[in-house]
Amino acid sequence: MIPTEIAQKLGSALTQGDKDAAVAATQEALAQGIAPVALVQEVIVPALTEVGRRFEDLDIFLPELMAAGEAGNACTDLIEQAILKSGSQMQAEGTVVIGTVKGDIHDIGKNIVASLLKAQGFKVIDLGKDVPAARFLEAAETSHADIIAASALMSITRAGARDVAILLHDRGVRNQFLYIVGGGSITQEYADEIAADGFSETGSGAVELAKSLMAKKRGA
Repeated sequence: MIPTEIAQKLGSALTQGDKDAAVAATQEALAQGIAPVALVQEVIVPALTEVGRRFEDLDIFLPELMAAGEAGNACTDLIEQAILKSGSQMQAEGTVVIGTVKGDIHDIGKNIVASLLKAQGFKVIDLGKDVPAARFLEAAETSHADIIAASALMSITRAGARDVAILLHDRGVRNQFLYIVGGGSITQEYADEIAADGFSETGSGAVELAKSLMAKKRGA
């Protein structure tokens, strides 16, 4: 059970995008022996999901979203270190290679999705922004990834999402990886057109999509 004071302190720091306060609260919680996984599931995920919802509802804007994402990443990094030191590990939901496509330098939404995926137990290989199709495939093969996730915010760069799909097909590895897409310029229609395995408009939706696809994969 997480003490209310700690939960409120960490949740508030995350929603306010106060990285230093979030890290301090996480360190305090870990020092008190609070289970790292519980901290993630009971505080970090709900807080970041709420920030994403507020952004989607236009209650907050990009700077606040970015700050919350950075704070969340800092906390999950600390928690991952604590888990490694304890000699245990979070049950991995799967491995996701994520990035913003070639020519697109917008990575705010991608960063939020990466942070939420980490918090939900996925191993995340974040390639950053302006990522060529070949880099997605190279990273996926090297890490034996389950999912490749590509983001495109601008309409002039969304063809980069198609390039990844084409490369996977041309190399004969399309069936080896689940391929999901998102970002401001991507629609369900476009995702269907390039034969992606899934699409989500929101960060929380992308995590649910990834979990759903992994559940189907395990059941196959």
